[in-house]
Amino acid sequence: MNNFRYFPGSKNDVAKLYRFLGIKDKKELFGKIIGDIPLLDTNILQALTKEKDEDSLYNFFLNINSNIPVKNKFSIFVGGGVYNHFIPSAIDALISRSEFYTPYTPYQPEVSQGTLFALFEFQSMIAEILGMDVVNASMYDGAESLAEAVLAAIRLSSANRDLPVNRKEDIILISEGVNPNYQSVIETFTGGTGVKIEKIKLNGKTGQTDISDLKSKIAIGKTVSAAVVQQPNYFGIIEDLEELEPIIHFKGVSEPVFIVSSTEPHCFGVINPPGFYGADIFAGEGNSFGNYMNFGGPLLGLFAAKKEYVRQMPGRIVGKTKDGKNKDAYAFILSTREQHIRRGAATSNICTNSSLNAVRAAIYLSLCSKSGFKKIASLNLKLAHILRDGLLTTGLFEPLYTGDFFNEFSLKIKENKNNISAAGFIEEMAKKGILAGVAASEKVIIISATENNSVSEIEEYIKNVKEVLYA
Repeated sequence: MNNFRYFPGSKNDVAKLYRFLGIKDKKELFGKIIGDIPLLDTNILQALTKEKDEDSLYNFFLNINSNIPVKNKFSIFVGGGVYNHFIPSAIDALISRSEFYTPYTPYQPEVSQGTLFALFEFQSMIAEILGMDVVNASMYDGAESLAEAVLAAIRLSSANRDLPVNRKEDIILISEGVNPNYQSVIETFTGGTGVKIEKIKLNGKTGQTDISDLKSKIAIGKTVSAAVVQQPNYFGIIEDLEELEPIIHFKGVSEPVFIVSSTEPHCFGVINPPGFYGADIFAGEGNSFGNYMNFGGPLLGLFAAKKEYVRQMPGRIVGKTKDGKNKDAYAFILSTREQHIRRGAATSNICTNSSLNAVRAAIYLSLCSKSGFKKIASLNLKLAHILRDGLLTTGLFEPLYTGDFFNEFSLKIKENKNNISAAGFIEEMAKKGILAGVAASEKVIIISATENNSVSEIEEYIKNVKEVLYA
C-alpha cells in the first residue's frame, strides 16, 4: 500500500461533517470563518494564460473580485526620494535566509564568504550602472552618502592645493535642484567647520541648473571645493551633465570636484550615467533596487568614485582574492573607518552601513538582467509621460518647468473653484485612495509614476483630479 499521509474526505464524509456542524455547504462554512466574502469562481481561472510575469499574476488575483474589501489600499504616486517599485517575491525568500539576515556585519571573512560575495556583486553591478570605477559596500542612505561625498571633496581639494585641511577657505556649490532634505544633511555635516555653502540657481524656464549662475560662482580666485548636482533633480528635470562638467572642472585656485547625486538610479537605464560625463564622485539613494518604501527607511546609500580618489572614499570595499588553497575568496580590501584605523586618518566615523539592503539590491539587479533593467526604466519613463500629458489636458495644471524628465515631474495647480493648495489637493486625493504626490510649495506638486502604476490607476488619478478641483 502506498504510504499516503493524507486521505481526502469522500463526498459522503463531507456531507456528514456539514450536517454535524449544522451548515449547508462550503460557502456557508467559509462565511462563518472569514465573513461574507465571495468564494473564487474557478471559471475565472480559465482566463489565465500559460505564461504570466509575477507582477501580472499578483495583480490578477488581487483584482479577481472587486467585492473583496481591502483596507488602506492606495495608488502611490509619491516620490521625492523614495519610490514605489515592484519587489519580486524571490528577494524576500532569499534575503530571509539566516546567512544573510542574522549577521550584523561581515567582519570575519572566513565565515562570511556568502555575504561578502553578494556585496562584491552589488559593487560590480552598481559600478556598471553608474559608469564609475569604484563602488563601496553601501552607506546609510542617499543623504548621508552625499554629505560624506562633500567631506571627501574638501579633503581632495586641500590635497590638490598642497595645504592642510582648512575648511574656512572652502566653498561648496549646491544646485537648488538637489533634494532639500539632502541639502539639510550636508549643512549639518559641515556645520561649525567654516565651510561656505552657496546655492546655484535653477533656470526659470527649463528647471535645469543655471549655467550662467554656475559660471559666475566658479571664478578665478575662489577656492570652490565641489559642485553638487542631482540627476534627475528634485523637480524631476534631467540635468545636462555634458554642459555642466567642463564648467565645474575649471582650473582656478582649485579644480572643483564634480559630485553627482541621484534619488532614482533607475533613470540610468535610459539616460547616460554620471561616469559617462566625467563625474568625480557619485553619491545617491539605491532604495529603488529591491527595497520597500518602508515609510521612508531603512534606505540604501550608494557611493562611487574615480579610482584615483579611492583613498578618500568612506565606508568599506569588498575585493576578490585567493585563499591559501588558491581558491576564490572575498575580503574587505579597503576599510578607512575610524573603527579600523587611526581616528585622525579615517575618512568617516560612520560605524556601519546598509549591507542587508545592499544584498537585496544585488538580488534584485541579478533578477532584472541588463535588458530587464532597461525595460523597467523605459516603462517608468512612458507611464510618467502618460500621466503628465493626461493631467495637462484637464486644463487644471500647468508645467512648472519645460525641461525633459524621467519618472517624476512638477506641476503648478491653476486657480480653481475651491482655491485648493498643493497640500489640500494631496489631502483630498488621499480620501479617494490616491497618494497624489509631494507638495513642493503652495501651488506646486511633484508627482512620480513607476511600473507599479497601471494605466487604469493613471486614468483614475486624472478622473479624481477633476472631481477634487472642480467640486
